[in-house]
Amino acid sequence: MNAAVGAYSQDNVWKSFSGGGGPFVIPYFYSISNVSSKPFNYGFSHSRVNSVYGNVDVGFKDFLFLSVTGRNDWFSVLNPKTNNYFYPSISGSFVFSDAFNMPSWLNFGKLRASYGGSSNTGAANAYETLLTYGLQGYTTNGQAVGFVVNGSIPNQALRPVSIQEEEVGFNLEFLNSRLGIDLALYNKNTTDDIVNVSVSGTSGYGTNVINVGKMRNRGIEVLLTGTPIKSRDFAWNVSWNFAYNANRVLYLAGKNYLSLDVPRNGDASIRAVVGLPYGQIVGYKYKRNSAGSIVYDTAGLPLASNGVLPFGSGVYDKTGGLTNDFHYKDLTLSFLIDYKFGGKLYSGTNLILYSDGLQKGTLQGRETGFIGKGVTEDGHPNTKVVITQNYFGAIAAGSNNIDEQFVYDASFIKLRSLSLTYNLPKSLLKSGFIKGCSLSLVGRNLAILLKHTPNIDPESTYNNTNAQGLELSGYPSVRSYGFNLNVKF
Repeated sequence: MNAAVGAYSQDNVWKSFSGGGGPFVIPYFYSISNVSSKPFNYGFSHSRVNSVYGNVDVGFKDFLFLSVTGRNDWFSVLNPKTNNYFYPSISGSFVFSDAFNMPSWLNFGKLRASYGGSSNTGAANAYETLLTYGLQGYTTNGQAVGFVVNGSIPNQALRPVSIQEEEVGFNLEFLNSRLGIDLALYNKNTTDDIVNVSVSGTSGYGTNVINVGKMRNRGIEVLLTGTPIKSRDFAWNVSWNFAYNANRVLYLAGKNYLSLDVPRNGDASIRAVVGLPYGQIVGYKYKRNSAGSIVYDTAGLPLASNGVLPFGSGVYDKTGGLTNDFHYKDLTLSFLIDYKFGGKLYSGTNLILYSDGLQKGTLQGRETGFIGKGVTEDGHPNTKVVITQNYFGAIAAGSNNIDEQFVYDASFIKLRSLSLTYNLPKSLLKSGFIKGCSLSLVGRNLAILLKHTPNIDPESTYNNTNAQGLELSGYPSVRSYGFNLNVKF
């Protein structure tokens, strides 16, 4: 049995100093000392998290194990009446291969289960639960001019984010540990997430910070390892991992959706929508009849849907990779292929290319005009010839802007890395002070083996927030090559 208790304190301090002013006293002498008015600004923020915690670990005869923990956090950015959160965890494992006599082909077996909690303050920042004021840096009639610092409506009722997760799984090894499997099933619920919700600017604020909703993640994670070939001079080791996450937004403080981000061009946006996976790309689709045919107006241009509709989530729900290592005497060849499936991507790059006639799809009908395949509003086949520039320009940037044209399946398979390593034989090093030496050639991000996004890397994005699924004029993906020398003394 092992037990421990502890305490933890984290301080976050932010300071800023800035100066400016005007007008210049002496023309063209650009110095802060050469201005008639010199307002200086000082910014300060201080937040703290205090914690106490403890854990107890118990083992019985090296095959039965139990671990229990408890932690309580106090967050200074929240109201003192609601700022603390206690979250326990418990996990256990049973190594049945050590408890019972197993068949010779089963080398190791373990069952495990756990429950755990966690917390944080999400998007809440210091002083957001109180109304705070600042000074403008100038006076009116001898009095300093003040202003409300808060960009968000103060909310003293904010509660810490609550995260709870359950997991069960097992580990098995067979055939002298040349074949192994690690499998886990999990269920994770996040409630009271703290987010910034947009409000009307007439309120005097830009956002409202609130506890909003509940989100669920359920999934499976699998790792298979094996050694198909093993001899004195040669060995082949392989591992494959796969993860699937089924996400659902269950509740959003009584709202049907929340806007998370918008692109710099087009009419699409990223939303959290109740009942759908997080991070839905929504926008205008082609208007279609009951048979699925695109509907065109009298000018021969495609019509957009009545209102925005979801295209799917910008977050991948299936991920994984395949690693192979080949060892021959002192040489090792390794490569990794990884993949992601199930995500969507709204491409602002392809929208621009459509608008400028630089996308491959806009080559159609440049000599004779373009006839869209579909039906008119009265149900007859569309036969209207449209100037190609007008047709594709309307889809990309006109009144008929149709976001569906620029939403792609972002699934991909990539050759992520490849390396060749040579280890100097120990016979050459046994009498020297160098204990080991290896030379490696390494290449990363070498090839895209599968993708469905023309002209762009499917992993391209222009933000680093949780609102994934937007792309605009991203740099092309870059291969890298390297040489490594590793020496041990």
